[in-house]
Amino acid sequence: MTAFRSNVDVANRALQHCGADRITSFTDNSKRASEISFTYDKVREAELQRNTWTFATRRTVIRAIDTTTMLLVPALWSSTATYYRGCIVSDQSGNLWRSTIRSNLNNDPLLSSYWEPYFGPLTVSLYDATGATSYASGEIAYTFAGDGTYRVYQSLQDGATDNPSTGTAWSATATYFKDQIITYLGVAYKSQIDLNLNNQPNLTPATWSVGTTYAANAKVTGSDGLIYQSIGSGNIGHDPTLDVTQVYWTSVGIAAAWTTSFVGGTGSAQWFEIGGIDFPSGVSLTVLDLVYPIGAGPSTQEFNRNVFRLPAAFLKIAPQDPKNPVPSLGGPAGTQYRDWQIENGYIVTAETGPIALRFVANVVDVTIMHTMFCEGLAARLGLEVCQPITQSDARLQTIASIYKQWMGDARLSNAIEASYDDPPDDPFITVRA
Repeated sequence: MTAFRSNVDVANRALQHCGADRITSFTDNSKRASEISFTYDKVREAELQRNTWTFATRRTVIRAIDTTTMLLVPALWSSTATYYRGCIVSDQSGNLWRSTIRSNLNNDPLLSSYWEPYFGPLTVSLYDATGATSYASGEIAYTFAGDGTYRVYQSLQDGATDNPSTGTAWSATATYFKDQIITYLGVAYKSQIDLNLNNQPNLTPATWSVGTTYAANAKVTGSDGLIYQSIGSGNIGHDPTLDVTQVYWTSVGIAAAWTTSFVGGTGSAQWFEIGGIDFPSGVSLTVLDLVYPIGAGPSTQEFNRNVFRLPAAFLKIAPQDPKNPVPSLGGPAGTQYRDWQIENGYIVTAETGPIALRFVANVVDVTIMHTMFCEGLAARLGLEVCQPITQSDARLQTIASIYKQWMGDARLSNAIEASYDDPPDDPFITVRA
């Protein structure tokens, strides 16, 4: 976490270095706002690429493209669309965001805390129906019925092998987490709570219905997920979530463990459905049309080089094994040369994968940036806008020294990774071993 809460905070820190007045937004009718607005994202991205900042490093699993690979297509965020937890959308700048709540309506990803940046894969593999493939947490796969419809799933755990479209039977000894879906006596239920253990799904109170008459002490589940108990008999047409004076209902004080009212179909508890026929506001898929002449074949053809689409918000490759231990007495570490070549947004390699890629992401959310990065970014931003705003060479030199100090301090405090990656084994040492 950082004391900087928005890009305007960073901008005003830059203007403070310049000795200029603050702004309230990038759209203010002032030269300060105009210069800052034009410069901010360009400088932010350059600073992220310049160093391996620890807050910006991510790891995701990507798979080689084959003849069934599809491309993930998040829709542009709309203020009128209702999104559920797991929905992936794009903002106007092309940054991708994942909803963290259900019924996410009119919450701009850039202005609310109900979205998190998405740094996962952009290609979607066809689910391996043989069960021979194990999927990592965060991987995305799809299934299709052959009639033009499909469903898109994201793995919730490492080592997922279940068919994502096959329901998982409820077990009294299994612990379930929020939004996991199970089946009980042929009915699909979605967990509404974390640490959901030994709560028999069919014993959860039914969702309140406007046309049902409830007797005294009858329990229902409100639209807010909480359980309510009827105060008297003949209770009809009174929404418990709106009964703030508790004339008709009283809150039990706990959330309902399960619900049968949810968007989406049945599926494995190892997966989370994020798009397709069940989700009008979920992600969609499109054909991946490779026109770039890279000459790579399907991933099963090991004699060809394979291609891996770089993940969302990729900026540069980070050290893949920064803490790999070096064996004593000069023995081989087992580190091999990587033949990775980045071409046109893809990694081209003889590897068949999957690759657990460690990379530096294009982070735009100020609230997850390191404070020292924000201070360094503010100084760098001040360097760029100082002359147009103040025409002061003296201030320019002062800000330059501030920038140098913050970058140095960031390295000393390990906010910037040392970028050490154990070199591949010397063939002479390997042969001797």
